[in-house]
Amino acid sequence: MKLTKAQREQLKNKFGGHCAYCGCELGDKWHADHIESVDRVMVDCEKRGIKTTNQMHKPHLDTIENMNPACVPCNLNKSSMSIEGWRGVLGGYRKALIRDSHTFRHSLRFGLVAFTDKPVMFFFEMYQQGTPEAILEAQALRGEHANS
Repeated sequence: MKLTKAQREQLKNKFGGHCAYCGCELGDKWHADHIESVDRVMVDCEKRGIKTTNQMHKPHLDTIENMNPACVPCNLNKSSMSIEGWRGVLGGYRKALIRDSHTFRHSLRFGLVAFTDKPVMFFFEMYQQGTPEAILEAQALRGEHANS
């Protein structure tokens, strides 16, 4: 569904102008993420491999109630995953960093970075607790990142 300007503004403010997932403050460039994927129809494309036709397998899920405001990096990374599926992928990044990045392994050895045992918790989960402390905790955990 194409959101009107008023609907986009309403959605952007759903979590106080923050990305529902990482908690960064949303600027002018942000995405309306489908919480439960609409599963777009994809077709082969010579130039790019595959592309969307913008048709959906689940058009009944294309509602504003099924949308969260998301920064571009979070929306692209979540892709069509469910919230719990994406949570699992994000949690797996710890092992992937150690396995795949010698720079990260060296940084870990020298105490420049550290892991936490905290489970992946999304900003909207903390925000829905409704306390300013929860919001501040979410922001402190995330820091800010560029919307690119």
